[in-house]
Amino acid sequence: MKSDRLEQFVNENRHEFDRMEPSDKIWDSISKQLDKKPKHQVRIRNWMKIAAVVAMISLIPAIVYQVRFSEQRQTSKAVQIDPEVQELMEAEAFYAQEVSGKLAEIQKCYTVYPELKGEIDGDLKELDTMYRSLKSDLKENISNKEVIEAMIENNRNRMKLVDDVLAQINC
Repeated sequence: MKSDRLEQFVNENRHEFDRMEPSDKIWDSISKQLDKKPKHQVRIRNWMKIAAVVAMISLIPAIVYQVRFSEQRQTSKAVQIDPEVQELMEAEAFYAQEVSGKLAEIQKCYTVYPELKGEIDGDLKELDTMYRSLKSDLKENISNKEVIEAMIENNRNRMKLVDDVLAQINC
């Protein structure tokens, strides 16, 4: 093998290189520098902490949005998938609105017929309890036509009750 010229020079003059050694001050200085941590690493770590906090702060609203509006997206997806479900939901909303309007009329008559309040409230509470149960079932499966139909039937019963009361009291 052919030697490199630099390697050959070093081998020939090794005794000259070994003759001069650095002073103790230089070794002390080198050893102190080895123990020190570079300042730029500390700065990088601080920036990484700040970046992590900023990332968390920006992710929290996204997570809240995701959780809060996932139910609405499920509802809209079910409506987009099945127009019959949409029609049933519109009917349910119509009946609910009609019942609340007629209840407002009856509540005006409570001053004239105070005994009426207890009777009507008891019947309506029972129907309302069933309605809430149906509504919670609907949240579990938004496209369940039977549940929506049962909700409509519940509102029809409420409307019939309210209509009967309005016909009897003529307030």
